[in-house]
Amino acid sequence: MRAKLLKPYKEIFSYPGSLAFSLAGLITRMPMSMTGLAIILLIFAKTGSYGTAGAVVAAYSIAQSFVGPRWARMADRIGQSNTIRKALPFHIAGLLLIVVLVSVKTPSGFWYFSALLAATFSVQTGSLIRRRWHYIMIGKAVDDESLARGKGLLNSAWSLEALVDEVVFIVGPIVATVLCTQVAPAAGLLAGISFVTIGSIFLLTQGESAPPTMAELGEKHSGGVWKMPACLNVTSVNFFLGAYFGAVELAVVAICTEAGAKPLSGVLLAVWAFGSGVAAIANGIFAARFHPAPRFLIALLSLTLLSIGPLLTHSLLTLGIALFFSGFAISPVLIAGISVVEKLVPETQMTEAIAIVTMGFPIGSSAGAFISGQFLDRHTAHLGLWLPLGFLATAVLISLLRFSSWRTILQVSHL
Repeated sequence: MRAKLLKPYKEIFSYPGSLAFSLAGLITRMPMSMTGLAIILLIFAKTGSYGTAGAVVAAYSIAQSFVGPRWARMADRIGQSNTIRKALPFHIAGLLLIVVLVSVKTPSGFWYFSALLAATFSVQTGSLIRRRWHYIMIGKAVDDESLARGKGLLNSAWSLEALVDEVVFIVGPIVATVLCTQVAPAAGLLAGISFVTIGSIFLLTQGESAPPTMAELGEKHSGGVWKMPACLNVTSVNFFLGAYFGAVELAVVAICTEAGAKPLSGVLLAVWAFGSGVAAIANGIFAARFHPAPRFLIALLSLTLLSIGPLLTHSLLTLGIALFFSGFAISPVLIAGISVVEKLVPETQMTEAIAIVTMGFPIGSSAGAFISGQFLDRHTAHLGLWLPLGFLATAVLISLLRFSSWRTILQVSHL
C-alpha cells in the first residue's frame, strides 16, 4: 500500500538527472532560511541592536524580492548556467563583505551597501529547479504518451519542491542559530555562503536537464508576464499569504515569550512547517486529479478556516496542535498557485513567471511582520493571532472580487 502511494515520487526520479538537480536545489536553497537570521545574529552580537540588524535584513529581503524576476527572465533568455555564472561571484562577494565589515565595526551604511549588493545578485534557485522539472517532463516529451505521463506527474514534482522548501525552513534556522551562538557570530552566514556556492556549482554540472534558451527555441521575449491574469491573481494572494506567515511567526514568538518559554517558539513553528510538509507529500499523490485553479481557491479558503483554530487555544500544547493542522493547507495553496501559472504561461517565460508569483511572499512577510510587531507592542500576544486571520480573509476577499478573472483562467486552460 505504501509503495503504491509513493509511486508518483518514484516515477519522477526515473527522469534522467532529476535526483541530481533536485539535490542541488536543496543545497542552494538552504541560505533562504539562514541568511536573514544569520545577519541578525551577527549584527546583534557586534552591536547589541536588533533594530539595526532588522533594518539591514529588511533592505536585503526587499531588494532580493524585486530583482528575483529579472534574474529569472535572464535565465529564460540566456540559460540558467550563464545566469548563475554572472550572478554568483557578486552575491558571494556581498555576503563576505557583510561578514568583514560588521566584524570590524565599520559604519552601518557600509552594511546596507553590502546587503544590497548581495541581494541584487541573488538568483531564486527555486524557480530554476521548477523550470527544470517542467522541461524534463513536458519540454523533452517525444510523443503523446510521454507528454501525458509528464503532465500527470508534474504536480508530484511541484509537491516535492514544496516539501524541500519546508525542510529548508525547518533545518536552516536551527543550523544558523547553533553556528552563530555556539561557534562564532559569523559562522551561520559563512555556512550559508558555503551552501549556495556548493549547490550552485553542483547545479552548473547538470547540463542535461538545463532548459533551452529562448534563442534555442526560436522565440523572443513577449513581455508582460506580470500582466497575465494567472500571475496577477496568484501574486496578489501570495502577498497576503506572505503577510500571514510573517504575522504568525511573530505572534508565536510573542506567545511563547509571554508564557516564559521563548525557546519553544522554534519548536512550534517547526511543527507548523511539518504539517505543511505532510500535506505536500499527500498533495503529490492525490491532488493532480483536480484543476489547479479551483484547488488554489479551495485550499486558500481551507487555510483561512483552519487559522481560526489557534485563536481557540489556551496552552502551548493546544497551540502546537492547531498550528500543525493549519499547516495542512499551506502547501496545497502554494503548489496549486504554481500549477495555475504553469498551465497558462508560455514555456519560454516559465522561470520568470514562477519568480514573479513567489515574489509576493518575502515582501508580504516583511509587511506582515512589521504590522504584527506594531500591534503586539500595544496588545497581548494572543490577540496577535487575529492579524494572520485578517490577512487570509483579505486574500479570500481579493479572490472573490476577481472571480470573473478566475473563471476566465479556467476557460482558457481548458482550450
